[in-house]
Amino acid sequence: MNNPITVMLVEDNAEYRAVVNLALDDEKDIDLIAKFGTPEIALRGILDKSIPEPDVILLDLRLPGMSGLDALPYFKEYTPRSKVIILTQSDEEADVLLAITLGASGYLLKSASIRDILSGIKTVVKGGATLDPSVAKFILENLQNRLPKEKVKIELSQRELEIL
Repeated sequence: MNNPITVMLVEDNAEYRAVVNLALDDEKDIDLIAKFGTPEIALRGILDKSIPEPDVILLDLRLPGMSGLDALPYFKEYTPRSKVIILTQSDEEADVLLAITLGASGYLLKSASIRDILSGIKTVVKGGATLDPSVAKFILENLQNRLPKEKVKIELSQRELEIL
């Protein structure tokens, strides 16, 4: 039998933590090994080895003390094998782009269904990425708007035209 996917949740809202906990408890191939209300406490648990390095970290952005964005580089440094999925209410452009730039493997909004969260966890463990549909749409539009506006003009020599 394969080992279950290990997950750590960093979320300050106790009710939302409980919902995610209940959902993950029903999954035989996912094991929620730790829950924390702040990144500082989570990082301390990782550094003192009181919790093992998880396969996936579900990380909120708006947290008391250190924000999820501020904590992301530390998680990437201290848990290099862990994949980080941002799980937040923020769909702000700056948050999305910074989280991806800092190495997040996924960005889901808290409005995502439990099925989407579970799918996202499994996807990133397999080496993929997961994005909330509205975030994916924003990224696509952002990239499409950055394409060059003028077409590249290719001029062929007389000889090249003759050959064509």
